[in-house]
Amino acid sequence: MKARCYFLSLVLLAACQPVELDDDYPNTSGGKADTDSVFTLTLRATKAADTKALDLVNGTRLNQYWKNTEKVKVFRAGTYVGTLNVQPAAGEKPTYATLSGSVEVQGLAENDVLTLLIPRQEFDYTGQNGALTGTGSIEDSYDYGMATVTVNSIAGHTVTTTADARFQSQQSIYRFDFKDGDVQLQTKAFTIVAANKKLVQRLHYQGSSWTPVYGTIHVEKADPSAISFVSLRNDSNADDNYSFFILDSSRKLYLATKQIPASVLDGQGKFLSAQNINAVETCFPAITDSPGANPVIY
Repeated sequence: MKARCYFLSLVLLAACQPVELDDDYPNTSGGKADTDSVFTLTLRATKAADTKALDLVNGTRLNQYWKNTEKVKVFRAGTYVGTLNVQPAAGEKPTYATLSGSVEVQGLAENDVLTLLIPRQEFDYTGQNGALTGTGSIEDSYDYGMATVTVNSIAGHTVTTTADARFQSQQSIYRFDFKDGDVQLQTKAFTIVAANKKLVQRLHYQGSSWTPVYGTIHVEKADPSAISFVSLRNDSNADDNYSFFILDSSRKLYLATKQIPASVLDGQGKFLSAQNINAVETCFPAITDSPGANPVIY
């Protein structure tokens, strides 16, 4: 396809790397644990809507299931109170698991609401590599879930809840690939810009509320020949347009767009396939690799 010229303003910024977060949250007692405030919490949980273990079934949907390597963080009113271990149900790909562990809460009472997060208080969607599974992939680092449960009873130091924990996804997973005419692009990297500017880079849970940071999402592909999978949270409730600024394996720059209807953005937890998106080569000069730098287009 003949290249078209687009006048683009490019700014090379430091690479967006995932924030390294400490999982050792501060002890709520301020020091030595008060045994009167330590409770054992055991509950059944389902991950039909969200999990870090992902499996593409027949190329059309994601099968989401539990792994025993997962951990669940527990919060009350935005304060971290403990971590639960995961014991998956029997079977190859279980959608149910038992969560158990200790929580330290001053004044825990019936009808208190506990928030369960996977895997931490900060959800970070930057630094993705386009892979569904493996090290640094969506399954490994970018699949976040949340559930709330209500304390039903407290017998001694044992806590029960009114219902199972049902985790909800905090993002949707998109499958992208691009072509120039009939030629499939070997994509080295790409940046996604949302017209409504509600694409979430980071989401922080504090005091029972979420604080989002909006911006572009940049993907450095682990394998240029592979289809790209990206974990995206878009807080827009109206039709949106994604612009893709694509660097192929020969360092040519392409531009592509894709309309995202409001019906897709009305909730998280979806699997969306957008294959064979038409891309057009721009007249901007080829980009030379620059370690630690990402092309971000404004």
